[in-house]
Order: sequence, then C-alpha cells, then structure tokens
Amino acid sequence: MRVVIAGAGALGTCYAAMMAHAGADVFVLVRPERRAAYGERLRVSGLVEAAGPVRIITSGEEAGTADFLMVMTKARDTAAALDALRGLEPDAALSLQNGLGKNDLLIDRYGRERVLGAACSVGASLVERGHARLTMNVATWLGELEGPVTQRVVKLVAAVRAAGFPSWSVPDAQAVEWYKLCFLIPGSVVTALSRRTYAEMCLHPELARLWVRIMRETFAVPRALGVKITTPPSSPWRVADWLDQPDEVAIDGLREIGERQRESGPGMRPSLAQDVLAGRPTEADQVVGELVRRAQALGVPAPATETSFQLLRGIEDGFST
Repeated sequence: MRVVIAGAGALGTCYAAMMAHAGADVFVLVRPERRAAYGERLRVSGLVEAAGPVRIITSGEEAGTADFLMVMTKARDTAAALDALRGLEPDAALSLQNGLGKNDLLIDRYGRERVLGAACSVGASLVERGHARLTMNVATWLGELEGPVTQRVVKLVAAVRAAGFPSWSVPDAQAVEWYKLCFLIPGSVVTALSRRTYAEMCLHPELARLWVRIMRETFAVPRALGVKITTPPSSPWRVADWLDQPDEVAIDGLREIGERQRESGPGMRPSLAQDVLAGRPTEADQVVGELVRRAQALGVPAPATETSFQLLRGIEDGFST
C-alpha cells in the first residue's frame, strides 16, 4: 500500500512510523526548511516501540500517486499542505485532524467521491522531529462520509490495524466525526485552561463537571442539524449514552476513564493543551471557535464553550507579548 501522510507532528509521526514498520510504502510531507532535520526512519516510543523507513517529501510531485492521502497537519496548515501536494493524485483522501471544516478543503481539491471520513482517539506528543511518544491508542474509525462501508475502507482499516492501531470501519463517518468532537472539545478546553492532564481533569470533581457542561453544549449543535450520534466501537467515552442521563452518570464515567489513564503511565494532554503549555499557536479558532460560530448561527446556546473560547484566545494572543 502506498500512503502519503501530510504532517510530521506527533500524530503524523506515529501513523507514518507504525504503518511503515508494518510494511506500507509511506511518504511524509514536511515543510522544505525542515526536510534536513529528518532521517530515513521515523520512530515511536511510549505505548509502542517501533521505527519504520519513510520517504520525506516537500511536494506532491515527489510521490506522484498514492492509494491514500492522510492529512494530519494542524487544521490552520491544511491549505498550505494541499498547495504543496499539487501533483499528487491519491485514490482516496482523509483527514485525522481536529475541527469541523477538516473535510471541506479535501472535497474542494479532490472531489467528494474521493474523500473518506475519519476520526481517532489517539494521543501523542513530539519528543523531537522524527520521534513521537504514543500516550493513548484507543481507536481509529474510518468510513465513507455517508452510506455503508466500502472495500476501500476495509482495505485501509486492515492496514491501520496491522500497524498497531485498533481500527474499525463505520458507516456514515461524518456522524462519528461529530461524536469525536463531543469529547474532544470539552477535554481540550478544560485541560488547556486548567493545565491538567486528561486523567487529572477526569478525577477532579469541578473540572469533570465543566467537561460535562461543555460536552452537552457541543452535542446540541449536531442535534440541531439532525445528526444522530451513537457510540462507535471500542470507545470509552459514552457521550451518546450520557446525554440523557444526569450529570453524575457522566462524571462517574469520566472518573473511570481517569483512573485507567492514571494507571497506564505518563499523563496525556490533548494537542490544544500541549500548545498552550508550550506557548505556541493553537487550533482553538478552527476547533472551538468554529463550534461557537455554528452554535450562534443555529441559535443554540453555548455559554460555557463561548466563555472558554474567549479565555483561550486571550491566552494565545498573549504569547506574542
């Protein structure tokens, strides 16, 4: 299988190294000024120890064709990455990025028929360029944007699973992408503002309560759009089951997740929290801000999420000073 991965951050490095280790022919797109920082192999440590041979590229012409293009840059860098990839002709393209508009640029570039839906519950941090630490490896969900599972989805799921990522094919993948946002957004926001790990957040009574409030506000947006969300295979975040239950049921579920994560080893932080702690630009606008704007357009109240977004923007705007 010939795979192009756009982005060599923590997530991109993990998928590239592990898929290459499993035998895929992997190309990794990086910025031209960073090319010299990479060798011929990428490495993963943490939950998995693996290294695999990859070809570092800075343009689509260097790869030419691919069975799959997997986009894993920061959401704000998607347009630049796709511009660099001009000349690449993938059979299918998908994004494992965060955010609500992650598929739109792919559809504009490659056509809707070539775009797959994708979401993952995978956590990682970058040790150095070419080396990432895998801190959470729960699930990767892949499917057509709408409709039943197809052969190309089955093929990709098999390759991702062979690489060491628990992976499942799902119908109507856009619903699963919304499902991920229902736990991604509250977790990213609360850990970033509190400077706590995910386990610490889950086990803190007030932070867990804030998580539940933002989770409910997030879900109200796809509900207003008529999207039916159910819990996909292997997910410990039972957001679809918690929605019609009292807050205490969700808080108890979070406590179980926090205890498992605390026992599993080093604390995990979502990428938004990692960026805030490092004082670098975040995806707050593309992820949280976009949700706030869609809620406003739909007339859906989201006061906790909106206040949290304003705080995040205030923190990020202070980085330059």
